[in-house]
Order: sequence, then C-alpha cells, then structure tokens
Amino acid sequence: MTADSIGAADIDPSGVLPVEAAAALLERLAEELAFVTAGSSDGLLPVNALIMDLEHLPGLGAAEPLAEGLAVARRWLDELLDGEGLFTPSIIQNLHAWHDWFFDYLIARETGRPTVAFPVQWRLPVSVPSPAAAVPTLPSAAPVAQATSPVKDADSPSFQLRLPDDIELLREFHSESLELLRSIEASVLALEEGSAGPDVVNAIFRAFHTFKGSAGFLQLEALRDFAHQLESLLDEVRSGRLAVSRRVIDAILAGADVLAACVVDVGDQVSGAVPVQPIRMAVAPVLILVRRALAPESASEVEPTASTTPTAGIAPVDGPSGAANAVHVDRAETFVRVDAGKLDALVNLVGELVITQAFVLENRELKGADNLELGYAVRKLQRITRELQHNALSMRMVPISGLFRKMSRLVRDLGASLGKQARLVIVGEETELDRHLVEQMGDVLVHMIRNALDHGVETPDERVAAGKDPTATVRLTAAHAHGGVLIEVADDGRGINDAAVYARAVEKRLVDPQHDLTREDRLALIFLPGFTTASAVTDVSGRGVGMDVVKGNIEALRGHVDIATEMGRGTTFSIRLPLTLSQIDGFLIRVSGERYILSSAAVRECFRPGPQSLSTVHERGEMVDVRGRQVPMLRLASLLGLRTPATTAQTGIIVLLDTGAGERAVLVDEVLGKQEVIIKNLGDTFVGQTLVTGGAILADGRVALILDAEALARHPVRAMPVREDVA
Repeated sequence: MTADSIGAADIDPSGVLPVEAAAALLERLAEELAFVTAGSSDGLLPVNALIMDLEHLPGLGAAEPLAEGLAVARRWLDELLDGEGLFTPSIIQNLHAWHDWFFDYLIARETGRPTVAFPVQWRLPVSVPSPAAAVPTLPSAAPVAQATSPVKDADSPSFQLRLPDDIELLREFHSESLELLRSIEASVLALEEGSAGPDVVNAIFRAFHTFKGSAGFLQLEALRDFAHQLESLLDEVRSGRLAVSRRVIDAILAGADVLAACVVDVGDQVSGAVPVQPIRMAVAPVLILVRRALAPESASEVEPTASTTPTAGIAPVDGPSGAANAVHVDRAETFVRVDAGKLDALVNLVGELVITQAFVLENRELKGADNLELGYAVRKLQRITRELQHNALSMRMVPISGLFRKMSRLVRDLGASLGKQARLVIVGEETELDRHLVEQMGDVLVHMIRNALDHGVETPDERVAAGKDPTATVRLTAAHAHGGVLIEVADDGRGINDAAVYARAVEKRLVDPQHDLTREDRLALIFLPGFTTASAVTDVSGRGVGMDVVKGNIEALRGHVDIATEMGRGTTFSIRLPLTLSQIDGFLIRVSGERYILSSAAVRECFRPGPQSLSTVHERGEMVDVRGRQVPMLRLASLLGLRTPATTAQTGIIVLLDTGAGERAVLVDEVLGKQEVIIKNLGDTFVGQTLVTGGAILADGRVALILDAEALARHPVRAMPVREDVA
C-alpha cells in the first residue's frame, strides 16, 4: 500500500497499532523535510498536516512512548506556528532526528527487535530558538545540510522575473493567472453562500494546482511555494479532514488576493509600466489565517475579522496598468494587436448577422419578388456576409506553434529535475485552430507531458538496460484530420500496463473488482478522478489530479482523447478537436419530424439501402453493406428516444459518417441539405451526455440540435428487428 492510498477505511478500528498507515505518512514526512530550509516557512503547513494525520491514527497516540513523541513534535510545531513561522537549522535537525527515532521505534516494536529509548532531551520544555539559542538535539542525529540560498524574509518572500528572456511566457502567465484567480474568488464566494455543488472544492483545488504548476514552470519559486501552501489547505478540505468554515474561506480568499497582487505586479513589469525589480509577497497575515483554519475551533476563540485580511485585490484587466485592453500598432511587424474581447465581440456580431440574413432570405415576399435589382442586391449581400464571416473567424485562427514551443522548456526543466534525459520533437506546428482552443489546451498539454516524463519515461540507466537511447523522445504532433485537428502526445517510454492500472483502481476503490473490463476500458481508468499511480505527493504528481482534468477539458472543447500503448515501446495520446467553437459547415437532417445538424466534414456519403444490404451480426448489432464492407448501423430515432419513425430502413436514408473513431451508418428520415451555422451554447440543459454538443438557429427561427459525429461513431450498436425492412 502506498502513501496516497491511505484513508480512514485503511485503519483497523480494533485498536491494533496502524503500522502500515503510520509508515506511509512518515515516508511523506521525510520527503517534505528534505526540502525545508532555514529562514523559510516553506513546507511548514504540509509538515504540520502530516503530524496531524499521525495524531489522528487510532491506537498510535495511546502507545507509549510514541504518544510522548507525538506530543513533543506537536509542541515544536505549535511554537513555530505561534511564533515567526520560520524554520531554523536546529529545529530542522530536531525534526529529522525525531522522524528517524519515531520510524525506528515503530518498526522495532512491530518486528520484536529492541526499541530505542525516548531521548531524554526532548522531555524538557522546548521552545522555538532564536538564531543564537539552539533547541536541545539528539546527539546521534546526522547533521543537516545548511541552505545554500540566502535566508528569505518569512514575512515577505520575493521573486524576480527573468526579463526579457521569458517575456512572452510571462504575458500568457499574467492573463491566464488573473482568470484562474477570478474563478477561484467566484467559486469560494459561491461556496460560502451555499450555492455551490459538491465539486466546487475540487475545482478550487485544481485552480491552485494549475497556478502552482505555471509558476513553477517559470521558476517563480516564491509564488509556487505559497500556492502549494494554499493547495495543501484545500487538500485537507478535499479529503474530508477539514470542514469548510469561515476560517477556511477567509484564508483562501486572502491567499488568492496576495497571489493576484503579485500577478498584477508581474503584468506591470512585463508591460514596462514599472521598472524590473524583485516582487515581494506579504504572506505572513495569510499564514496566520491558514494556521487558524487548520486549528480546532472553540467557542472562546475569536474569528478573524476583515482587519486581519490583506487588502490587496484583483485588479481589473482593463485597468490603466494592464495591457489587455490596449490596441496599438507595431510598425516594425506591420500588424495590429487587438484586445481579444473586442475580437470575440466582432465574431459574435457577425454570427448574429448571418442568422438575420437567413431570416431575410426565407421571407416569403422576398422569395416571390420578381425584381432583378433586388435579386442582385440579395446575392451581393450573401457574398459579402459570407466573406465577412470567414475573415472574422480566420482572425481567431492562430498557429499552434506558440503552445508547442512552450512545452520545450517544460521537457528540459522537468527532465532535469527528475534525473531523466528527454528531447521534444515537434511536428505540424504551423497547424492553425481557434485561439480559444489553443488557450484551453495549454493546461492539457502540461499535464500530459508531466505525466509522460514522470511515469512513462525511464531513467537513463533503465533505458540503456532495455537497449534504448538514454535520451527519451517526447513527440508533439498536430495535423488537420476529418474536418478538425488531431493532436498527438507520444513518448517512447515504458508504456502503460493496463493490468497494473486496473489493480490500482481496484485498490483505490474506483472500480468494482467483479466487473471484467476490456483492455481499452482498463486504460480509460486513468481518467477517473482521484486515480494516480504515484506512491508519494511531489511537485510533479501524486495528488490524483491531472488526467481527469485533461479529459474534462478536452470534452468541454467538443473533443475526444484516445490511448494507444505498447509495453516497452511507449504511449500515444490522440486528441481530436474541432477547428473552431464558433461555427460549423452543417449537414441538416430530419428524424421523426425534428431537425438535427451534423458536421458535413464527418459525412462521407448518403444513400438509400438496398433490400439485401441490411443484416444482423451476432453480438455486433445491425450492419449495412457498403460496397462489400460491413458498417455498424445506428437508428437515430431510437437512439435519441424519439417516437417510432414513419420510415423504415428501406425507405429512409443512410448517412455514412467517417470520423477519427471509425465509420458508422446512421439511419435518418430525410436529408435537408448543407448550411453554415453558428454554434450556440445550450448551458446546463444537456450536461451529462455526449451526443449533443450545442444548438443552432435555423432560417425559420427554430433551434436545431448539433450532434457529435464522433460520439455517434463511438456509440455501441444494438441488434434491432429487421422485419419491417423486408417488403
């Protein structure tokens, strides 16, 4: 059993000493202690949380002298938290020695070996020392390495931007981080009001997790470490060990305010509004709030008031210090940079123009008018509107090269931190797609590449032993396919063991062990929330977030992700996305009196099936013969739960879909033609299903649902009676 699989259900309620659970927590504690440094508060909250977990293990606190050991560790940490919250060399040395003694005593007691006596020095009253006064230490403790970096100011650590080297990355970090922090603030307020669902805590946690990853990517250590502290507080809430309270809400909001103030400073320096200088963070008041949020509440304790909360707020993007609302001409490059919001507004207005034009063209009086000049004007209006629409949409199309190139540094830096050698190969970086898609895919690719390097790629020694090049290859590929974009993230690592994935999911109680899954279904388990194969929490992985976020983000973009893997050869994740989220070239069909839209890019052909073209194959459902190929058939009316159609398979029309997921023959009543349509978001109306991806307003003002052709191609077919089709 590994550290991240320990939970309340793993503890024996009979009072037997929970050695396995305690050992797992001590393993995580050792990892946290390895990174603490003198003169810093980094790591204090995770260390405190792990000691609390040890204290809460049933039976552990009743065993002497383990109980005395827990008491002395609690006294040290409480005095640290009540004081400056600053690690000193002596307290670090004591915590390392305490960890070694506690672990040795636990194992000795379990195995029957002689136990090590509790150090008498620790029974004395212990206080957090000043630099001149040392805490009594265990004589046999190994010396702790001194920090090589300058001692940080615990009240206001700082970080320095690397300008001009990272200017483009910092611009993106500035805009993306402000959006993340706005979403955090809105979600926390909804949580406080009680109007949020149960998933909002996970959403806030993931937002801090994403912010931390971006800050770490840019080597903004102080920002990354502070976000990690807030993430750890959210992890206590997410795991159920800490209830949501006003203290928790205050701490999260105060922490988000500090991060937002820093991000605004980043934007000011990147835009040149202020000179480049270290950016200081006023974290001390927030750490007080976090400490109070983690402490047990009592009636005698006073809740934090507004005066204890930092006043730094999230500055508006269109404020005078920001560059997001600026429109200026770059004469050297002869193009105009326009605020993205204004561009989106233009595209929306063009979309409304297209819909209004369709209303006009369908007017009965206009259709019946016998006027050459009016006819010429109408045709000219159609041509101009079509060109305006295409040009407006093309302005939002950007090459994926900028996103791909950001990953190069991630591969280099992360590979070095993991002790692995890896190169990034980019193919198809000139491929264009909607700017919104590029923005949303940033987090997806970061998660996938981090997982590839952490879990997929072997160490150089392991690769050499397997007959491979010691330097691994991570490949990013983009290409147009089936009317959309295909993005592939591939590595030549160890591959994914589907049996191990299944066993891990069963261990974490994510699947029923009685269910027999196919290999494809077992691989898909990595997308379950909370699934992780990591044995410990690190900056890279282990908290059980990442791949579920990846799948959710891709599906929110009307995309799909598939896995292809081979043990010892590597893994490829294939992501299929539409070119744009704004419009599609629609293929209009009618089923049971209702109109639906498919992407015409996915429609290969339409035909009326012959008398002998239908058959039923055992365990594969109905099939249609298409020039010698047996293609699975879906009856769309039955699939959508509509009334029984008047047409049969002999009188209806087969629409043959060709998608990245394969072919599928769809039976419809009538084909109405092609029409470019503007995609409208349907809100929460169709949440929880994958067939409907949006709606479109047709020329008569009615709404037609847009069906996902790839989801139809993936849908299992069922055997249906075919007697109706036999004349």
